[in-house]
Amino acid sequence: MAIQANDLGFAGGGPGGRRLIAVLHADMVGYSRHIGQDVTETVSRLRAIREELIDPAIQSFGGRLVHTGGDSLLVAFDSIDGALRCAMEMQRGMPRFDIGYPPERWIRFRVGLSIADVIAEGGDLHGDGVNIAARLQAECSPGDICVSRAVHDHVAGNVGLAFEPLGVLTLKNIPHPVAAFVLRVATEHAGASDPHANLAATGAQVTTRARGSHPSIAILPFTNLSGDAEQAYFADGIVEDIIVSLTGLQELMVISRSSTMSYAGRHVDAREVGRGLGVRYVLRGSVRRSTNAIRVSSELVDTQSGVTLWADTHHGPLGDLFELQDRIVRRIVSGIAPQIREHVLRRALRRHPSSMTAYDLTLQALYLMEQVNPEKYSKARPLLARAMEVDPDFAMPAAWAVWWHVRNIGQGWSTDVEADSRQAAELARHAVNVDPHNALALAMQGHLNSFLLHDYDSALNFFDRALTAGPNHALVVLLHAATLAYVGRGDEAVAAAERAMRLSPSDRNMFLFYNVTAWARYAQGSFQEAVRLARMAAKAAPVFTANLRVFIAALVANGDLPEAIEVAAELLRLEPEFSLSAYVRRRQPFRDGPIKVRYIAHLQEAGLPS
Repeated sequence: MAIQANDLGFAGGGPGGRRLIAVLHADMVGYSRHIGQDVTETVSRLRAIREELIDPAIQSFGGRLVHTGGDSLLVAFDSIDGALRCAMEMQRGMPRFDIGYPPERWIRFRVGLSIADVIAEGGDLHGDGVNIAARLQAECSPGDICVSRAVHDHVAGNVGLAFEPLGVLTLKNIPHPVAAFVLRVATEHAGASDPHANLAATGAQVTTRARGSHPSIAILPFTNLSGDAEQAYFADGIVEDIIVSLTGLQELMVISRSSTMSYAGRHVDAREVGRGLGVRYVLRGSVRRSTNAIRVSSELVDTQSGVTLWADTHHGPLGDLFELQDRIVRRIVSGIAPQIREHVLRRALRRHPSSMTAYDLTLQALYLMEQVNPEKYSKARPLLARAMEVDPDFAMPAAWAVWWHVRNIGQGWSTDVEADSRQAAELARHAVNVDPHNALALAMQGHLNSFLLHDYDSALNFFDRALTAGPNHALVVLLHAATLAYVGRGDEAVAAAERAMRLSPSDRNMFLFYNVTAWARYAQGSFQEAVRLARMAAKAAPVFTANLRVFIAALVANGDLPEAIEVAAELLRLEPEFSLSAYVRRRQPFRDGPIKVRYIAHLQEAGLPS
């Protein structure tokens, strides 16, 4: 839509009027690709972004929309401060529209800002400054803001924004060189800012992020050099142990292992990983395991510069593995977060098993448990049982065995729910008793208490302890979100589920994240969002029946009874013995109250048998 010149606020409103203004040009990244993948969804998402974020920001900061295409915007401002504040608000707010979508479907904009002496003609603006803004946006990364020297000099000295110089650029169709600067915006705070807040406060927030007060890191899958493809699980386990220790540190943001698995088996530029996962640092390495020995090589890379900060190789007896993992964790911390005190780091380092055999059996079980397949899934339980026999004081196999039972019951695969629930409770107590500070063990006790035992207050207490022990453990945060949904704290549940997604943005079991967020949205009363997320979970894991139940309820609540009846039929095909009375007695997760009554009524309305 083009806005007429007299609507732009120019003196006289007629052609030929000149004025010095700030110009913002925003361009969507990968528009054609998004349209090619799903035109309807892309157009719908862009409409929501415009209505809920961009248009209000333009209005709040005194902008006038001059022109918009399907993938670009040109906005005029009387104030340079207003233009920059609008650009920052837009960039910081974008990630909240990506919740529930894989990284390849994230929508991002590049933004260019310049000062222009313009002529208004009809609905258009003419002048070098307008073209410069358009060219500058192409010079920055998605999510960033590129500004001319005039904009930089106007704002930088006043508010201390962390601009990075790009040097003097030669821009297409611009007759003179242009000095440019880039501002990298703190998207972790998306949607949290007050659009009327003082620019200095907003700038301080950006500066803090740019300087890395909370360093972010991804541990890529280690390459298996053992010559045996069956040893891949072992290399994955080393990565998982390093991540678990790092997630116990409040001062770091650590991406879940499941989100880095897409990089397995290929060599990628660390800078590409940094852009894809939104992290400053990447650790990558390789593992060679023989019968009694192990060789591990690792390197830490800065994703902004591509520079290797350190590299290390260890070769020794297989029994040295756990000390080696601790050494890698310490080197990471000393390199990117040296302010972390030794006693805090010692507390975060996970307790070592006394048996390599128990450790190995646990890793094999976890590999099988990642399959939503009853035959493969069932093979994991005996491996965990053997690990507990070999090393009764190793908490991890017991904690994962609780998760095995909970999912087995939730899927309707259990042949004796009562007996399996009792066994899960015993395992949970054992895991917490042998390692009271193990975040996963505490979270599994909490999830079991809420989902199966309906002891919600106790569950929340266990999650408090779990989040103290592992504040950045994606699964711990996700299961906490589920319990918050079950007790009716919908807004908090949504916030926790979305944080879990940020900790594991490309999780290969993303269906779990979609599903829990759907439960949270249902508890919140956001039924349309619950439908969207449950639909995505169903597409990723069609046989995950726990998701089908909230999908059915959300569809009914959203007024789509015919599709709800279809999904109910699919649930009954997968669980022929399903009945509402048995489900309400054992597996219905909501605490007594209006949400529980509403949920059961929605399932009944879809025709599920009593």
